[in-house]
Amino acid sequence: MRKPTPEKRKELEMKDELQKIMEADIQSVSSLVTQARGLLPARVTTYMDYETVKTDADTRADDIVNSVANFYLDIRVIEEIPYIQQKNVIDKITVSNLLFQMKTAEHAITKLLEEIDNGNLHPRTFEVLASLQRSKMEIVKHLAQFMVVMENNYKNLKEDYRIKKSEESLAIGTGEAEKETEEENPSMFQMRGGKHLIETLREAIPEKRAGEKPKDRLKDGEG
Repeated sequence: MRKPTPEKRKELEMKDELQKIMEADIQSVSSLVTQARGLLPARVTTYMDYETVKTDADTRADDIVNSVANFYLDIRVIEEIPYIQQKNVIDKITVSNLLFQMKTAEHAITKLLEEIDNGNLHPRTFEVLASLQRSKMEIVKHLAQFMVVMENNYKNLKEDYRIKKSEESLAIGTGEAEKETEEENPSMFQMRGGKHLIETLREAIPEKRAGEKPKDRLKDGEG
């Protein structure tokens, strides 16, 4: 077996030294990474409790719609008319859905902002973020518009209820007046049987004399 030349031996020694240096550097870097993990705060991932968010949206929707309805209508009116009760339910569902969508949009925007802060600078991330922000603003605008529509609806219901009650009171008053007049003058409104009708007609129209001709009646009138 041939012995390596001095140049070859020197090259192998340098290679071994480089290998040792690399291994030491790798161990040093690993140690530094471990130390850094211990020093830096761990990243906490936030999760949305959708059930809690939905319950909170329902509660807030109940408070909003009830406050508007009670401001324009008396609680007795709301409990008396089924239509207002059903409208109240639909309004609460609409407001609750808008609030829930707004909260989920806020959560998605927050998650994207965290991704950007952690180094995800892909252009698509910013495009999705801008789209979500526009969607959230649309939801806010829809909620504000629905609040105005809901207020106007309850205002109109208040006026319609007032008119309806006025008409009912007028109808009841007219009916009672007619009933009192009928009780005071029963002969003006009813006739008992056909015999009574015939007698009334005879009193109003003189009876024709039997066998009287038109000429005779004309002479009698002239005389």
